[in-house]
Amino acid sequence: MILAFNTSLADLHIGLFSDGAERLAEFHHLATDTERHIHDALLAQQTSGLLKKISASPKDISAITFINGPGSFTGLRIGLAFAKGVAFGTGAALVPFTAHNVLLKVYESRITNHEPRTGILYPGYEKDSVYISYSDAPDAIRYMRTSELLKMDITEVICPIELDSIEIPHHIVSVDLKTMALIAASGAERISGRSIGELEPFYGTDFKLTI
Repeated sequence: MILAFNTSLADLHIGLFSDGAERLAEFHHLATDTERHIHDALLAQQTSGLLKKISASPKDISAITFINGPGSFTGLRIGLAFAKGVAFGTGAALVPFTAHNVLLKVYESRITNHEPRTGILYPGYEKDSVYISYSDAPDAIRYMRTSELLKMDITEVICPIELDSIEIPHHIVSVDLKTMALIAASGAERISGRSIGELEPFYGTDFKLTI
């Protein structure tokens, strides 16, 4: 069984899938503007609830796939710590992805004939900022202000939410748990054993402290 989740933004998404990526159970919580500590409070609790819902045990989890960056500093740390804890306790392998790779896979499943320089955007941790890569190089992620995007060689963008400050045609694409499970089931690289302890979140940028 595959456990998939995304804690990279304010909302929380968790899913259980068969080893063939068939959907078994899901939980989604859309955070309000005033909610805090959603992932800390709900990730373990709701994962346990989903397992009980389908009469499964943590030992039934063979792989854990999750967004390991970029995104919220706290959300990423909580997600990775939870994934490592479950992996060490059950023997499950980890299959981490960047949000950009998953967004591109979802987009390609809908539109096969797309521009190679399509921009893949993910909300930044500061207001009016984004993490960007190109569809022909999804792993080359950079952090920048949205005002700088007009200087980039892009004619359209893929992003999970509408960004009002960007005057470039949008394709709204979600980080889909089913897609994550499909990639994990289809032979994506798995991290296991001692290598699990060495895995760190991908933040996409260095954090700067303002005094």
